[in-house]
Amino acid sequence: MRIEGNDQRLAAATASQMQQTGVQQVLAPKAAQQKETQKNGTENAVQSIAGDKVSINVELTKNTVDTLQKMGNISDFLNSVATNLRQTNEGLKATSSIVEDMKVSLNKVINKSPPYSLVDKERVEQLMTYSSLKKQIMSMMVPAPPPPIYENVKHLWEDLFSGSGNTIQTPTLPSDAPTSHVNAAAKQLDVISNQIGLVQESVTNSVLRP
Repeated sequence: MRIEGNDQRLAAATASQMQQTGVQQVLAPKAAQQKETQKNGTENAVQSIAGDKVSINVELTKNTVDTLQKMGNISDFLNSVATNLRQTNEGLKATSSIVEDMKVSLNKVINKSPPYSLVDKERVEQLMTYSSLKKQIMSMMVPAPPPPIYENVKHLWEDLFSGSGNTIQTPTLPSDAPTSHVNAAAKQLDVISNQIGLVQESVTNSVLRP
């Protein structure tokens, strides 16, 4: 079943990948929807993005479509998916930004020439800033994408959010951590940053097709 229409909220869900492309969602006539439902065992709820002709697809079983039609909630369902995707995308962007800030603090320590001593005030401050950012990462609860999308990225999502309480596990560094530990932590942050990017890309690829 193809549902076309106007809904700007979904644009925000994929803003970083689509450079603020407007998303439109228009409901097809209910009678036409029911006719299509009778023909197909599994249906596609599709939102078309104006201009780029990119479709966002949500797989719905025939029973689910029948139930939504009876309740008049197909539009509400699609809006809910769009809202959840936006929240996931915003959470991933915020997390990525904090990880980048953590890398900046460590790079200031790593790239200092001549190197800081372990008790240098500026070095200690940079590592304390890092620890503060780590606490922010641990307190963030990024909502997973909605079930139609989550199943496609589940393994990547669970690898990224493998810390306690489904948080991202970042390295712990005391203020007097040796430079070798700081270097190792910076490399681990690079891995985490790449993981976040892969999750973002995979979520996008799961909901968008040319």
